[in-house]
Amino acid sequence: MTTWDALRAAYAPVGLMELDETASLQRRVDRKYLVTPATWAEVLGDLAQAPRVLEIDELRAFRYESVYYDTPDRESFRAAAHRRPRRYKVRTRRYVDTGGASIEVKLRSRTGDTVKHRAWLTEQDVTTPHPGGSLPPAAWDFVASFPHTADAVGALVTTLTTTYERTTLLTDDARVTVDERVVGTSPTGAAAAFTHVLIVETKSASRAGEVDRALWRHGARPQKVSKYCTSLAAIETSLPANRWSRTLRTHVQSAAPVYPAAPARAGA
Repeated sequence: MTTWDALRAAYAPVGLMELDETASLQRRVDRKYLVTPATWAEVLGDLAQAPRVLEIDELRAFRYESVYYDTPDRESFRAAAHRRPRRYKVRTRRYVDTGGASIEVKLRSRTGDTVKHRAWLTEQDVTTPHPGGSLPPAAWDFVASFPHTADAVGALVTTLTTTYERTTLLTDDARVTVDERVVGTSPTGAAAAFTHVLIVETKSASRAGEVDRALWRHGARPQKVSKYCTSLAAIETSLPANRWSRTLRTHVQSAAPVYPAAPARAGA
């Protein structure tokens, strides 16, 4: 049986510039799925044409580190849990293998549109500890520039750090990200992990793409999955979590996870 790791290594590569140019040509709808590596390999084997895989400096899986900021009463989390029409997420993101860091603000409007805004920071900005776990000073003006988050800037503190490895695939009709080894860790060291499962996200035109249809044939259906909210709900069990209860029961382990050692990185 061909494994997901073997398929990723065998696919033809695509560069970042071509990937971004292709992805920007069409209106996109995001769909998320939770699947095992074995099922994902079967899904890929059903595709009429093999996808290409993003490759940078001979790497095909890239480590990410995201730090989420919320108010002490978890305003951002609660807005998502209660499906409030207007909500936000604030996070810094560090691209561990390729270098670079950013601050991101995701906003959801009353009409249901979600838009992500990003500004680049230095890696030192996001790795230097700040008093009380507050936002990096370089990010304050950016976060304060949005009406959704302007009043919360001074109260935002580090709430959760997520780490994972991402592979990006390009098909004729979609861009697909595959996240594995997903772990959320609180400032106290408590951890929650998506055990033995991949988070697959398809970004395609408004109609479902070939990868979506192959996933459906294997019994996978789109799910509401949030690395931040689901991990935080597993760690802070007093928070409202009905929206993610199924995922918490079947895919998330509230403990320090035990994973095989990640592949060695050149120059690490």
